[in-house]
Amino acid sequence: MKRAALVVLLIACRGGVSEDPPVHLIHNMDTQEKARPYRKDTSGLFPNGRFMQAPPEGTVAVGQLNDDELYEDGWDLNPVGLDGGATGRPDFTFKFPPQVQLPDGGIDEELVTRGQLRYGVYCTPCHGVTGNGQGLVAQKAFDGGMRLEVPPRDLLSQAAKDLPIGKIYASMKVGVNNGNMPSYATQIPTHDRWAIAAYVRRMQGVGFDGKPPEPPPDVNVVSVALGRFYYKNRGCNACHSLDGTKVVGPSWKGIWGQTHKTSGGDVVVDEAYIRESILDPKAKVVDGFAPVMPPPNPPIDDTGIKSLALFIKELKE
Repeated sequence: MKRAALVVLLIACRGGVSEDPPVHLIHNMDTQEKARPYRKDTSGLFPNGRFMQAPPEGTVAVGQLNDDELYEDGWDLNPVGLDGGATGRPDFTFKFPPQVQLPDGGIDEELVTRGQLRYGVYCTPCHGVTGNGQGLVAQKAFDGGMRLEVPPRDLLSQAAKDLPIGKIYASMKVGVNNGNMPSYATQIPTHDRWAIAAYVRRMQGVGFDGKPPEPPPDVNVVSVALGRFYYKNRGCNACHSLDGTKVVGPSWKGIWGQTHKTSGGDVVVDEAYIRESILDPKAKVVDGFAPVMPPPNPPIDDTGIKSLALFIKELKE
């Protein structure tokens, strides 16, 4: 008798499909009315008949305010000037944010390793495995007769080493040169962007101490030194040479006072034209060059613009 009961039990549990409703000995949460995504609201709780509701206007989800400019944007709101005091001008940071630093100010090797892995996924196609700007995408673009408006930057060059770490980070978040390098904000989360930036510093042989190669001079005084600082700090050196070499943009050597043909007619290179080119780069693009220069972000104030003009004027000699 026991054997027969066991056989019946095993047959009953054979896993076959039945059209009969399941037997619930205890009517618990399995059978309650509950909300499910993309299903109609049958409870009458929401007037629009949907369970999934848009967040109330003006609200931000917990942990998604993203109000830390240093961590989220790569900006230092109070960078230190040459005299050791705060300049009071937001600019790209030379230091890593505390969220990715060790208590002693160093960088965890696990973060650098993570950056190497992410660099291999997202950066090597253009910048190459070693960071020399000769990735497969760049090689095929030129070999196939296509033209990249702005070639991938050689991350091992001195110009790239001079960049603030915040500028390297921001290039991943917002892109470079009006989409020539697109934004990777969707693909690469904030923490991984800093990891990649740390790995780039490792490739460059630059430390993580956050000290600028040249401390900024007084940002409240117009000077050639301040113009030279912005030339490196804002990445102008990637597109404008100082020795007459034609790269992405016209060389700044000897350009002051010259007349150039532009998309907006003939112009004389003076402070007014330089100001317009910084604030509205596409207004008058020099013939033979692509309109890829973006407006400055963070903005450059009037003192900075005049200093850049003064720096360019000095190169006339």
